[in-house]
Amino acid sequence: MSREPISPAESDLLLSFARATDDLVTVVDAKGRFIYVNEASEKLLGLTPAECVGRSAFEFIHPEDRARTYAGFEVWAGGDTNGPFCFENRQVSVSGEVREMRWSITRKEDESGELEYLVSIASDQTEIRSAQRALAESRTELMAILGGALDPIITIESNGTIRSANASCETIFGYPPGELVGRNVRLLMPEPYRSEHDGHLAHYLETGETAVLGRRREFPVVRKDGKQITIELSVSRVDLPGQGEPVFVGSFRDITERDRAMRALAASERKFRAIFDQEYQFVGLMTPGGKVLELNRAAFEAIGVECDEAIGKPFWEMPCWADHPETQDRILEAIGEAGAGKFVRLETRGSLPGGSQRVIDLSIKPFRNEEGEVTLLLPEGRDITEIRQSQEREAAMLRGLAEIGESASILAHEIKNPITAVNLALRAVAKELGEDDQVVLRDLVERMQKLEKLMRRTMSLARPLDLDPTPSSVLELLRGATALLVPQLEQSGVDLEISVARNCPDVLVDRLRFEEVLTNLVNNAFEAMQGGGELRLEAYAEANSVVVCVDDSGEGLPTGHEDELFKAYFTTKAKGSGLGLAISRKIVEAHGGTIEARSSPLGGARFEIRLPRHQEEED
Repeated sequence: MSREPISPAESDLLLSFARATDDLVTVVDAKGRFIYVNEASEKLLGLTPAECVGRSAFEFIHPEDRARTYAGFEVWAGGDTNGPFCFENRQVSVSGEVREMRWSITRKEDESGELEYLVSIASDQTEIRSAQRALAESRTELMAILGGALDPIITIESNGTIRSANASCETIFGYPPGELVGRNVRLLMPEPYRSEHDGHLAHYLETGETAVLGRRREFPVVRKDGKQITIELSVSRVDLPGQGEPVFVGSFRDITERDRAMRALAASERKFRAIFDQEYQFVGLMTPGGKVLELNRAAFEAIGVECDEAIGKPFWEMPCWADHPETQDRILEAIGEAGAGKFVRLETRGSLPGGSQRVIDLSIKPFRNEEGEVTLLLPEGRDITEIRQSQEREAAMLRGLAEIGESASILAHEIKNPITAVNLALRAVAKELGEDDQVVLRDLVERMQKLEKLMRRTMSLARPLDLDPTPSSVLELLRGATALLVPQLEQSGVDLEISVARNCPDVLVDRLRFEEVLTNLVNNAFEAMQGGGELRLEAYAEANSVVVCVDDSGEGLPTGHEDELFKAYFTTKAKGSGLGLAISRKIVEAHGGTIEARSSPLGGARFEIRLPRHQEEED
C-alpha cells in the first residue's frame, strides 16, 4: 500500500507538535529500533531522545507484556492492518518505574509498499488506570457491603422510582432486587402512606420541608406476600455530580420482633408492677451502698414516705427512723453486711408521721451478678406491730394464768387436807352409830372422797407437767393400757381388738403419762358400751407422725357439744368430773401431739391421737 509523501511543511508541523506535547512520540524502524523520540522520553523512559535513538523499543516494555507486544508488532510490520491502530501495554523506565501507556500507531511504507517505519504517539494512562481500578475496587467493596448488609437498603430517584436494592430486600420484603428496580417505592407501603408518598416527595423538592430526612422513625411495610411488618426507617439525601435531581437512600430495619418483644416486656412490667405493688409485705431494691432504687406501695405505707422522698435517698435516712438513731445505726450496719454478701435479718422500730409506733421485721438479701459481685440489695419487710402486741398480751395473759394455776394448786392443797381429816373422822364416827345412820355417813364419805379426787385432778391439771420421755413400743403401750380392764370387758360382752401396723415406729413418750391417757379413753369407751359392743385400738404410721385411734360402738359423741369435749369440768356423765379429757389433751400436747374426737366407723366415738415419729440418732 503506497502513501503520499509528507511535505516539508507537514513535517515541520509534526515536529512542532512532537516537541510541544507531553505524550511520548516515537518513530521505529522495521526492527523496532528508535529512529526518533521526542523530549517526553526523559520523563517516561528515563533517557534523553539522543540516548534512545538506535535502541530497541522492546527494551522498555514490561516483561509480562513483551510477548503480546511482539505479536502486535509483527502484525503492524506485516501490513495486515488498515489505518492507525491502538494498543496498550506497560513501559518500564531505566529506573524501574512502571507506566501504563496507550499507543496510537501509524504505518509508513516506502514506494514498494514495504514497511519503512512506524510512527507512534503514546499517552500516559497510569493515573487514569489507577483511578479506574480504585473506582472499580470501591464499587466492588460498596456492592459487597450492600450485598452483605442484613438490613435492606434501597436508593430512589426524586420521583420515587427505585434505582437499586440490595439482596436483603428479598429476605425481609420478599422481593428480589430485580423486581424492585424501576418500580415506585410506594409498592412497599400500606394505605394511606402509599397514596400520600409521591405528594410528600414533591412537597419536599419544592419547599425543602421534610419530617423524614436525618432521623429514624418506625414505619409499616407490606411484604410481597401481603403480610405487614414494622420497620425502622432512616433516609438520607445524596446529590450526585452532574445530576440536577437528588437521590435518596433508605435503610430499613425489621423491628417486628423487637416491637412485639417490647410490647410483651411492657405488659410484663405492668403485671410485675401490679404484683409488686399488691404484695402484702414491703419489697424494694437498693444499691450495695444502701441508696433506694425502687419500693412497692406497701413499703411506702410501711415507712411513711412518698416516692420522691425515698428514691435515690439512703435507706436508713427514711423519715420513719428519724427519731430512732439506734435503729438507723442497726440498719446502716446491716446494709454494710449485706453489701459484703451476707443475708441479714433484724427487727426495727419506727414512727409514722401521725406518731404511731410500728415494728417491722426487716431482711436484706444481696443479689450477685455472674461474676459473684453484689450489684443490688433486696430489702423485704413486714409490719409485725400487731403480732408483737398480741404476743405481749399473750405473755401477760400466760403470766396471769400461771398465777391463777399456782393459786388454784395452793387452794386445792389447802382444801385437800381438811377433807381428808373429815373423811377419817366420819369413818370413825360411823362405827359408833346404828345401821340407818351409817348409811347416811357412808354417803357423806363417798361425797368427800369424790371431792378429794376432784381436788387431786384439779391440781394435776393446773400443775406443769414434768415429763420423762423414753422410746416406747406402741403395741406395748396399748396392751398396758387395757391389761387391767380385760376381765371387765369380757364380763360385759365387749370385744377388744388391738391392731398395730408392721411399719409403725416407736414413739418418744412418758410411758406412765401416756398410758394414763389411753386408760382414760378406754374407760370412757367401756362406760359408753354397758350392754356390750366393740372396742378397737389401732396404730399406724404417716409421713411424719404416728396415729393412735380408740374406736367404740357406743352411744357416740354428745350432739352439739363436740367443741366442748376437751374443756375442763365439761361432762355428760352423771358421776363424771369433766377433767379426764382435759388432762388427756394436756398430756398429749405436752408430747408435741394432737388429740381429736369424731364419729367412729363402728358407730360410736373415735379419739385420734397424733404423735411425732421418734427419729433414732445415727452413730
